[in-house]
Amino acid sequence: MALLVLAIVFILQNRQDAAIQLFMIVVTAPLWITLVVCVGIGMLIGALMSRRGGRRR
Repeated sequence: MALLVLAIVFILQNRQDAAIQLFMIVVTAPLWITLVVCVGIGMLIGALMSRRGGRRR
């Protein structure tokens, strides 16, 4: 829970635009949107890994 609050504070403090480059594609988006997407992807990966680990046992 503390990490989520810390992530939200970090996101709110970084609202300027940023250029994001993936391979040859460059997209300019607000940094907070990029951070929200990255946190969401991290949470999804964590949830998938915990489910996968639970099945092995």
